[in-house]
Order: sequence, then C-alpha cells, then structure tokens
Amino acid sequence: MTEKIRCVLLSEMLQPYRIPVFNWIARDERIELEVLLLSVREANRQWEIEMERCEFKHCTVPSKDFYVRSLDWGLHFNWGVKSALEDLRPDVVAGTGYVSPAYLTGQKWAKKNGAGYVLWSGSTAATSRIGKGPLKWMKKRFVRNCDAYLSYGTDATKQLVALGADPERVVTGCNTVDIEEFGRMAEEARSRPDFGEWRERYPKHLILFIGQMIERKGVRDLLRAFRSIKNRDMGLVLIGEGPEMERYRQEFEGVEGLYWEGYKQTRDLGPFLAAADVLVMPSRLEIWGLVVNEAMAAGLPVIATTCSGSTTDLVEDGVTGYSFEAGDEMALSTLLKSVADHPERWAEIGRTARERIQKHHPREYARCFVESVILARQNTIKG
Repeated sequence: MTEKIRCVLLSEMLQPYRIPVFNWIARDERIELEVLLLSVREANRQWEIEMERCEFKHCTVPSKDFYVRSLDWGLHFNWGVKSALEDLRPDVVAGTGYVSPAYLTGQKWAKKNGAGYVLWSGSTAATSRIGKGPLKWMKKRFVRNCDAYLSYGTDATKQLVALGADPERVVTGCNTVDIEEFGRMAEEARSRPDFGEWRERYPKHLILFIGQMIERKGVRDLLRAFRSIKNRDMGLVLIGEGPEMERYRQEFEGVEGLYWEGYKQTRDLGPFLAAADVLVMPSRLEIWGLVVNEAMAAGLPVIATTCSGSTTDLVEDGVTGYSFEAGDEMALSTLLKSVADHPERWAEIGRTARERIQKHHPREYARCFVESVILARQNTIKG
C-alpha cells in the first residue's frame, strides 16, 4: 500500500461545522491528519464545541487572540507553530487563510523543508478587505507561493486565480455542513407530539433568519422589507445576537409579527427549521453563508443575496430558492409576499432544495481536501 501523506492543518479555530469534514478527512486512508488549532473559539462566537465528536488528532497551540470588530476579523498571534511542525515533520502543510502570522510561519517551514503547502480559502472579490498597498502585495505573494489550493466554491476559485494561483492547482470544493444532522433535526421536530401546539405560537406563514445581529448581515434590510408587507398571517423569527440587536429592536418596535428568539445552539434549531416556510439570508457581505446549506438540508427554500458564495453555487432561481441584490428591499419584499401567496410552489422548491444539497456532503468536501493535499505533494516532488 502507498505510504500515507502526513498532513498538518493550521485551522484558525474549531468551528462546529468543520468537525464532520475533519472527521471524514481523518478516515481517508491516503492521508494522516493532525490539526493545529490557532484558537478554539473566537470572541464573536457563542457556539459550544463538542470536542468528544472529534475523531481526528488535534492540539491547540498557545496564542494571543484579538478580535477586530470593525473588520469582523479574528487575529491570532501564536507561538509554538514552528516547533510543532518540526516535531510532526509533515509532507504537506495546509492553512485555512492568510491573515494570521501562523500561516506565514507554516508556509515558510514547508518551503524550507521540502513540504507542500495548501491554501484552503473562501475569500472572494466581494469580501476581500485587503485591496491595495503592501498588504495586497504580501497577499499575492503568499498565494503564489502555495503548491495547491482548496476553495469554498466558484467565487473563491475566481479570487484565487485573480491573486495569481495557477488554475490547474485549484480544487474547487463546496463549503458545507453536516446535512444529515440538519435534515434529521427538522424531521424529529416535526414528529414530536407537542410540535403542533408549539407551532401555534407563530402566524400561519413563517420567515426565518439565523445570524449575527451586525450590519453586514443585512438584518435592517430584512426588517424593513417585512414591515412593508403588513400581512398578519406572516411572521419573522430572528435567531441570533450581536452588538446591533437592541438598536434593531428599538427601531422596529411595534411592528407586528416579529419574534426575537436570541441565540440558539445548533442542536436547538430543529423546531425553527421545521416550522418555517423559507429562510432568508439578506447579507450585504458574506464569504459563504452556511445557513443556506443548513436550511436546504432541512427542506427549506432559500432567499439570499447575490454577494455570497453559497448563492452562486446553491441557489437556483425558482428551483432551490431565489436571489436578490443586497439592499434591494423592494425585491425582497416582493419575494416575501409570494411565500404567503403561493405556499405550494415554495414547498415544492424546498423539497427540491433538500434533494440538491445531498451531493454536498462533508464526505465530498473531505475528498476535495485530500485531493488538494495529494496535488501539493505531487507538485513539490516535481520541483
């Protein structure tokens, strides 16, 4: 049997949705994976990390963490990355970005020691915050020095190529979540004896938003669009918290049909996904938007802005949902009205969405990661 490729993955944090992907990577017989976490959870995240679900080798390297709220950036200044790589001696190093210094350390170590380097990137032309000057030059240099790439999707691949990546070395994946889990959660919620009674607390038609209460998520656009509908048979459930939440609540106080449910852990989302008619992602800036994957897995149609990677790759107008330009409140209002006017059509779109998302399983994303690692190793051997 061919010897396994030893791979060390530098991950900025351990997101719950990444655990299934990492687990599938660890199960692949072609690779031996070790994950070095630059942090466990960033300051702007409230999710619980179920470490017992991790089937992969991992450790957290010491760090000093900062969160830049104006940029919505988590920065990690780590020590011990170089010594960890010296101990593990990987054939390939992979990194989930290029902002934190640890990624540069990893790339330098790989080049010095004849190892390959994979950049796992979701950045798009719309979401890139480094547009000019020395930082832009440094980013391009970093990208060109990689041996292979794994992208979140179509938009991220285009951005990598624009930054100088060789298109032949880019593996285009599809960012994903544990779709089986979200489908199961919704089904279990619907089957509970008390679900009907619980559902009666809301109006007949229900719009769902899940996300942080921050400006880039487009929450105010959604609230304005909903306010213009003035349909007592429609409700809007907002799940999430954030620095702008109280401002939104004050601005839209008195609007009928708003339900501020606060932050919910993933395990508690089932009833809301089961009760809703549609999920709306109104973001003005979004690298991907995994709530789209989650909703589709639960059988929900999606209304999403065109600025996100998930909209490009997953939302097909009239088939799995509908897209609209960020900030276009009139277009969003029209779409929301149609949910109540044509419920059968939207239900059919939801069923199609669930069928379509099945091919974007964590197992498939893991396969793409392993493919990029093999590609990096081959390109390094070739010199």
